Amino acid sequence: MITIISPATTMNFDINTNFKSSTPFFESEVKYLISILKKLTKDEVSALMNLSNDLTNLNFDRYQTLGTESSKYLQALLAFDGQVFNCIKVNEFDESDFEFANSHLRILSGLYGVLKPLDMIQSYRLEMKAKLNNEQGNDLYKFWKEKITDYIYNELNNQENKTLLNLSSNEYSKAINLKKLSKDFQVVNVEFKDFKESSNTYKVIGIYSKKARGHLTSYIIKNKIDSIEGIKNFNYDGYTFNANLSDSNSIIFTR
Repeated sequence: MITIISPATTMNFDINTNFKSSTPFFESEVKYLISILKKLTKDEVSALMNLSNDLTNLNFDRYQTLGTESSKYLQALLAFDGQVFNCIKVNEFDESDFEFANSHLRILSGLYGVLKPLDMIQSYRLEMKAKLNNEQGNDLYKFWKEKITDYIYNELNNQENKTLLNLSSNEYSKAINLKKLSKDFQVVNVEFKDFKESSNTYKVIGIYSKKARGHLTSYIIKNKIDSIEGIKNFNYDGYTFNANLSDSNSIIFTR
């Protein structure tokens, strides 16, 4: 089973580690995108992701050092620093956890396409929804969709349990042709929903859902889970598996 998650927009490279490392798969594609990013003006960087002045300056400077040794490299699972990744709690992982994660977890990325947890990356921000002109069109979906889909297809073919568990956001899952994958593999989406008395319905609340996705990712890795059945016992902060709302293509946790 392969689990996919979104990256974070914030990163933390103030970490020293002797962990094993691996190399991102799409090396030539990354170099190509970096060559485009380096040519952007500050105004173009700002408009690309609607950034504040401080974030514009930060990312303009990042783009200039991408691909050079002056910018530090770190394993992806350690480098990302958002809510999902904080809840994965990699500081509690042992060597076997990292090995399992590197085989069963993939992080989608606007710059790198797809990352294994131990892939060495540099500090960057490039959201998948960014309208970055490239040889395939005027956005990153056109650039990455076929490439990422083929990569995930091959990854699933090499798995004992050929299931794709989607814990990524809509912004990032749109970069995969899930319909194509579902013809040959089981594709399962996961949602965390809260009951709202005012509307008598269950709704996804972003901040809670992000944290829950991180905790579920950690649960899968720590318990070496390789099947959909294995995640149904997950219980976090009141969220439990809801069999009535779930089906073969969607797992719903409610509270």
